[in-house]
Amino acid sequence: MTATPSTRLCRPYVLTGGRTRGRGVDIPLEAVALTVGPAWESGRRVPPEAFDIAELCNRPCSVAEIASRLELPVGVVRVLVADLAADHALRIGATAQADAPTIVSVALLERLLAGVRAL
Repeated sequence: MTATPSTRLCRPYVLTGGRTRGRGVDIPLEAVALTVGPAWESGRRVPPEAFDIAELCNRPCSVAEIASRLELPVGVVRVLVADLAADHALRIGATAQADAPTIVSVALLERLLAGVRAL
């Protein structure tokens, strides 16, 4: 995995080439990523952290969780995940949209509440 912040030798913006947005779509924090192919097949140079992300996403993992586990800034992880998704190395799951219908069934909310209480 990646070096801890105290031993990391480069600034976070170096990992993204100074970019604040990845190639492709803007990835929300709650988006779940899953590895579907190797990152190096794109022909682009990818930072070692991208390989760590691809390895971590062999199991579905949210962007926020990736940032936490790799001890990287969330903004950097969002850019790297978007780049990996653009290279078809990661698949990003759909998240709720702001304009999605807000009608939720009472039965669903009751099941959710029962599940939380069972924890």
